[in-house]
Amino acid sequence: VNEYGIYTISSIYLDNEQLQCYYETINNDFFRQKVRLRVYGKHNTAESPAFLEIKGKIDGLVVKRRVRMRLGDAMAFIDECVEKKYDFDIEKYESTNPQILKELRQVIVSKNLKPVNVVSYERLPLVALEDKGLRITFDFLLRTRGDELDLTKGTHGEKACPKNVAILELKTEKDLPYWLGKILGKYNYRNQTFSKYCSHYAPMRVNVKQK
Repeated sequence: VNEYGIYTISSIYLDNEQLQCYYETINNDFFRQKVRLRVYGKHNTAESPAFLEIKGKIDGLVVKRRVRMRLGDAMAFIDECVEKKYDFDIEKYESTNPQILKELRQVIVSKNLKPVNVVSYERLPLVALEDKGLRITFDFLLRTRGDELDLTKGTHGEKACPKNVAILELKTEKDLPYWLGKILGKYNYRNQTFSKYCSHYAPMRVNVKQK
């Protein structure tokens, strides 16, 4: 993080020719999955740590599994899944969880996924002192691109969200504490879905009162 506690996140999202993952999301399907490759920071190289993830939702419950790899290895793994399907030695890739890596190949190959866009944004994370399982994050300056699908090429892209809008997420391992519920009620916040991946195809357009 920088001196303000903010860091940059960039992800390559995978989808197929039919944009199955996109339509699963906007149609709010009971079960849906996304595969993405994520890095942190503004400048990354092939040696940088990266996280290859499966993020699924089952009736609103988020289930995420991920492996840590070198960025260059992760991009090469995706390329082999797209081009060679199952016809390559998966054991040559070092990762923190080989079993999840096999599951990732199964999903990529069975759904004919390939890299389709890059999403980048800045994040301010807050962690509760008394409950490390409670996190509040503000994501802003959301930008996307459909070319240069390489996370070593920087975090540039077209704006997909107004600059004076932040995406607020509450992440907890149990029920929200009473004090936080009171704050949400005070400002009339309501739960709603928002997909950073889908914002590449449908940028957020909202009216915000200017002070």
